[in-house]
Amino acid sequence: MSRKDKQPKSPPDEAAADPSADEQADALAAEPVAPAPEDALRSERDDLLGRLQRVSADYLNYQKRVQRDIEQAREFANETLIKSLLAVLDDMERALEAARANHDEDDPLLTGMQMVHDKAVETLGKFGLTVIDAVGQPFDPELHAAMLQQPSADCPPQTVLQEVVRGYRLKGRTIRPSSVIVSKAPDDEPADAPPQE
Repeated sequence: MSRKDKQPKSPPDEAAADPSADEQADALAAEPVAPAPEDALRSERDDLLGRLQRVSADYLNYQKRVQRDIEQAREFANETLIKSLLAVLDDMERALEAARANHDEDDPLLTGMQMVHDKAVETLGKFGLTVIDAVGQPFDPELHAAMLQQPSADCPPQTVLQEVVRGYRLKGRTIRPSSVIVSKAPDDEPADAPPQE
């Protein structure tokens, strides 16, 4: 026998002898440690409470928005009717202008027409209708609709010179802008002057 054969054999390693022990150790190391049941419940509870708070806040905002929409709809419910009556007011004003041109100021017909017109404006005013003051005011696209521009040396540019059709507001909202003629800077040269070279 050779010397190699005479060396005592080392005792076999128990882990090497049992291959399933290595596999079990690897499997245990790979498995995540499950949280305690109390921690999982706390986490779930916190998540549900957060969701509930968000849903509650969304619902409150929704309620406020719906309430605001209802109030606005109630406030402007008669806007369509009042817009329709503006044409009647326009006709009454044109009739009054014609009557003033053809009758004396003390004519009972003219006085009666003026009273009816004033009463109609007063009644609509109780529902929030106001006349837009246009002549002499700076042009405001929220309140005025420019029909044309006219040169003027008396007024600064972008000033309302004349009101063609009266405008109205309902509770602060413009329901019909005033149709107006707006000033512009006067031309320096006459239109028929020859061009200078």
